[in-house]
Amino acid sequence: MDINYYTQFIFAYSTTAQIMFPILVFILILFIIDINKSSKISAKIEKRLKDLVEIIEDTGFKKKHDENYFQYIERYLSSKITKD
Repeated sequence: MDINYYTQFIFAYSTTAQIMFPILVFILILFIIDINKSSKISAKIEKRLKDLVEIIEDTGFKKKHDENYFQYIERYLSSKITKD
């Protein structure tokens, strides 16, 4: 292999790196923005579930200590279905 081959390889590699770096940074920025949006949506869902649990607790249906929001709402709904 001669020097010309290595020179062409290094030139091609550096050109590709110069083109790909901004594209990679742009994709990374879009990814971070998407994660931020998902986080905001998760917080909104968590708040709505907490509000719903508080409304159910106001009816007198007690939440068990080890239950999460979904288990509590599911138990409440299943108790309402069996009563009707």
